[in-house]
Amino acid sequence: MSGRTTLNSAAPADINNTTQRLTRRMNVCIAGTLANFFAEGQGAATWKPIDGKQVYMFGNNAETADVTTSINAIKNAYIVSCRVLEVKNSIPVPIGVTMNCIPMNEMVETGERFAFTSLPMSYNSTPHVLFEADMNLTEGHEWRANYRDYNADNLTTHNVLEVSGMPYVFVHESHPVISLLRANTELLGTKLDDHAKIDGEWYKVGKQVLNTCCATLQSKVLNRINCQDLNQIQVQLKRLDAKEWTDVGEVLQEHMNAGENSILDRPCSFMARLELTYEIPH
Repeated sequence: MSGRTTLNSAAPADINNTTQRLTRRMNVCIAGTLANFFAEGQGAATWKPIDGKQVYMFGNNAETADVTTSINAIKNAYIVSCRVLEVKNSIPVPIGVTMNCIPMNEMVETGERFAFTSLPMSYNSTPHVLFEADMNLTEGHEWRANYRDYNADNLTTHNVLEVSGMPYVFVHESHPVISLLRANTELLGTKLDDHAKIDGEWYKVGKQVLNTCCATLQSKVLNRINCQDLNQIQVQLKRLDAKEWTDVGEVLQEHMNAGENSILDRPCSFMARLELTYEIPH
């Protein structure tokens, strides 16, 4: 299928009535020593909210809000923008900062990508944008308004009933694949509405057709919509030059304070103020 991926919802929703836009500022602090970061292994130098506190950080702050409802609401948050407001870095090596809720758009010579980078022993109080969504994406707007319960992880399973040993599945009428099939009759060879619904709400769809539709939606729509689970948000620091934390070289050793045995044991920290704007369901 080529051209625009038309979803053709039967009753498109008004996204302004189904979502709310929120802005939160996070104060990220990661402290330790180069020796500590090395000893902690792959998960070293990581910041994330205390378990269970994500909903209070990113929920809608309604006093009567149900916790389970709020957890589900921030599970599929549409990221509108992310800015770094201020950074103070006393780590004596150049670092890259990764954030699992935005694309990594800053690159280094090794091919690694980061949300942004920071020079050693530096301070920057000039805000700059790390990510900004394309708000003119028609398919993205339609998806957020009508299919917020669907994402790349559950597209082939949510509201899809498997039939053991059969080459077909039953797909609920609210599934985005149904809208895609209704708008692109060549995928079935006939009009979808000529097919009878099971129990008044399920369509019988071949597995190959389902997989083709889901792959199309993934590549042409979902890959362009930055929806993230804010229950899993985290920020992590890594060495820019793909070296170990303990590989400091002779240059850094020259900057040791008097009486220090090693710069590896000198306490250091990274602090950043980050601003995240996102949309979640009402």
